[in-house]
Amino acid sequence: MRFRSAAGRRFEVKWALATIVLVPRGSWGPPPTREARIEVFRWAAGAGFAGVELSPRWIDFHGMQDGEIDRLRDDVTSAGLVVSGLCISRCILTRTSRAVEHRRRLERGVEVARRLGAEVLTFSLAMPTLPGPDRPPLRGCDVPEEEFSRSTELVKRLADLARRRDVGLSIELHDDGPLDTPEACLRFLDQVDDPSLGVNPDLGNICRGPGPAADWSAPLELLAPRANAWHVKNYCSGKPAPVWAGDIDYRRAVGTMCSAGFRGWVSIESYFDDVRILQEQSLCFLKRLVQASAPEGP
Repeated sequence: MRFRSAAGRRFEVKWALATIVLVPRGSWGPPPTREARIEVFRWAAGAGFAGVELSPRWIDFHGMQDGEIDRLRDDVTSAGLVVSGLCISRCILTRTSRAVEHRRRLERGVEVARRLGAEVLTFSLAMPTLPGPDRPPLRGCDVPEEEFSRSTELVKRLADLARRRDVGLSIELHDDGPLDTPEACLRFLDQVDDPSLGVNPDLGNICRGPGPAADWSAPLELLAPRANAWHVKNYCSGKPAPVWAGDIDYRRAVGTMCSAGFRGWVSIESYFDDVRILQEQSLCFLKRLVQASAPEGP
């Protein structure tokens, strides 16, 4: 969908199925068979999606050989879709013994994205947390400055690789890590200072914790002009909710992204009741909002 915003800037949104919703929330699923993934791709195309965002929690693209990746791309294309992007969550680049492994997963993700023809690799940064549902949250302000700077250095190297492979990068606004505020995200972008890197203003990540609902409108106003991907989900009092019935008012949120001239893929990450039915209903709802918020220009 291509429109002109009120300010005259081009607004282009494309819809992708987020495969992370196909596994239980917060877990890793068994890899689907080829027949099963083809069925998912055909269903997504019939539901009105134009692309598919692949998560390693659903399919282990990191461990695939080139021939397997080519078959995966062909399966997506045969269904009438494209691979919109890859999503790698909760990468820990410093502090732990697995930091090198996480960096290599991101680098491999760039190579896989290039082979699949994916436009963007979106990823979130995290820090080690205590186990259990009642653990205290980790705040970005508690991350030492030297670790923040080290992370920007490492992502700068990743961005250089991505730019040479013609793959975009998008860093998520995310809880339990150094980028849990819009100000931290903007500072990170400025320090990396690479045109291949943008931001994914995933509002649900800052609205799902305990306590009063977080302000989401001000963060979105700050991040929308630099967004190159967008994950959409909603929560009500910290629990998953349909995108149209949670603490985030997506009527206003879509208007903000429209006014900023957002151009990129939107993936719906809501978990609630039957996931496939929710995906279809959410897609119809969001398409109506885009039509209402971004009247077509001349």
